[in-house]
Amino acid sequence: MRTDPLTNAEETEVTGAVRDLAGRADKVRDELIGPSLGEELRRGALIALAVALGAQFAYLAARFRWVFGTAAVVALAHDVVILAGVFAWLGRPVDGVFLAALLTVIGYSVNDSVVLFDRVRELARKSPGAPLPDITDQAILQTLPRTVNTGIGAAFILTALAVLGGSSLTDFALALLIGLVVGTYSSVLTAAPVAIGLHHRIPPRQSSGRT
Repeated sequence: MRTDPLTNAEETEVTGAVRDLAGRADKVRDELIGPSLGEELRRGALIALAVALGAQFAYLAARFRWVFGTAAVVALAHDVVILAGVFAWLGRPVDGVFLAALLTVIGYSVNDSVVLFDRVRELARKSPGAPLPDITDQAILQTLPRTVNTGIGAAFILTALAVLGGSSLTDFALALLIGLVVGTYSSVLTAAPVAIGLHHRIPPRQSSGRT
């Protein structure tokens, strides 16, 4: 239930009314989100998101080329925007639970990108003169079964949490389910095309080095 701010007496009255209507109802949690707390939560979420994206970019740029690091961060930003947009469209609350789910989705998404780009690097070493689009297509075909199987296994667990976990876990499981779907396709349909596009924009003399 969502209400305007209530006094202690009004809260007791509402709680009693709900219990009378439902026969027996237990209060799971009680939250008051005011302007100052909402601003603090928003600021903390933006800081956490910026730190997560920056750390992921630094890690991927060190492990691979900056081209792949940039592509992975673009895919992460895409996942974040889609997840936040779907939650806003569904009218779900954006709170600490949502932030925890969002950061979990970021970790899952970058894991898929790392697996894909690592396979691209292996194939590039075996065929140094092969075009990057061909190598990427081959890497996607080789890693796609692993990605789909992992996603299906996680989807079963998250669906059970969303349906049977109660109201305290519904939003968390729903956010992870959305992020799972978005993160699964973003590594293939977002990160890979962006990496290829950036690769073609780099002059040949700069494209040498690690992949």
